[in-house]
Amino acid sequence: MKGNKMRLEYKNHIKNSFKFWEIKIDAKKKVITKYGRIGIHNPAEKENQFSSEEAAKKYAEKKIREKIGKGYVEIK
Repeated sequence: MKGNKMRLEYKNHIKNSFKFWEIKIDAKKKVITKYGRIGIHNPAEKENQFSSEEAAKKYAEKKIREKIGKGYVEIK
């Protein structure tokens, strides 16, 4: 994860599946995740608070590995 924000997308034309997943570390101890269908106007959003910046980074890195394992690719 470069910086404090990353966006991943999953596109499968056969299954008509076009999803995005975005993660952001905010205020060093808060992780905000947005996800949904690509192009949606009001995506789902989830916030997690952590006791330390290190815990927030570990959580974000774990979730990024999970998504990449499912076939998501990074969008720059």
